[in-house]
Amino acid sequence: MSNPPPQPILGSFTPLRGGYNQAIAPGERLVTLAMGGAAWWDGDVAVEASLPPHVPVDGARWTPDGKSLRVGLGTLDLAARTWRPEPALARFGEVGPGGESPVRQVAWFADAAHVAILRDEAGAQELVIAAAADGRVRGRLAVENASAMVAAEDRVLVAARELLVVDLDGKVVARPAPVPDSVTRVDHGGGMFAAVGIGGAVALLHPADGTVLATWDDHVYDAVPVERGVVVVDGQGTVRVGCLDGGRLRQVAEAASGAAGHIVIQRVGDRIVVASGTPEPVRVATFSSPCDAAQGASRART
Repeated sequence: MSNPPPQPILGSFTPLRGGYNQAIAPGERLVTLAMGGAAWWDGDVAVEASLPPHVPVDGARWTPDGKSLRVGLGTLDLAARTWRPEPALARFGEVGPGGESPVRQVAWFADAAHVAILRDEAGAQELVIAAAADGRVRGRLAVENASAMVAAEDRVLVAARELLVVDLDGKVVARPAPVPDSVTRVDHGGGMFAAVGIGGAVALLHPADGTVLATWDDHVYDAVPVERGVVVVDGQGTVRVGCLDGGRLRQVAEAASGAAGHIVIQRVGDRIVVASGTPEPVRVATFSSPCDAAQGASRART
């Protein structure tokens, strides 16, 4: 009996109808987000729900039952197609007299029970970590020039004047180095953080202590960590897969996605998804993570 052909690391990217291009929720179900809206798919048909103005969409997380998505300071119920604010968190987002919101970014932790909130407070930036159930503040930290953040199990990576790893109590655990200059995008996956610099380099970090595991200077626009590796996309929409190999990242696959302009990338189940400013913004390819096998092969050679 002949063996089936091996599954490719990256399949061909296929465009979907509809969707948004600002953020893609991590997890098993594909949901794309932008200021003012969310979209997902029922078969080939895009389903949409409205989000209120000023709701930040980066840093979303699924609730443990997989039926709702924490977005901003609220929860999107996909079945009801309705976003509702979390009452205990409302005080952190109270708008000013001119209708402006103090909330700049939100990142939900993996348990979807705690949230990191980046706020403007009296002309300064403040990171607040709170519990969703009762709004209890676990920690506060003053930061400067923060541009991006993402949370993991009990850590949040903040790209500010310097890159910071912060714990659930708002304490700085690490100031990772060396890292790319002027980090503009961060993500979490595969048990690691990824940080992308303005010049296109990417670094993989260990969340617990901020150890830099590897860097890759590949003109990256966005990146998502996977098990023992990373998937990146450049400004021309080319997607590359790199595996950790002896303290460096080694490219093992490449595919053209057809994305262009502002591009975000995310792993969703067994797919890699990119979203950009093209007429069909969302493009999807199958993904078979090769990096555990690659690491095993590398150890066998040494």
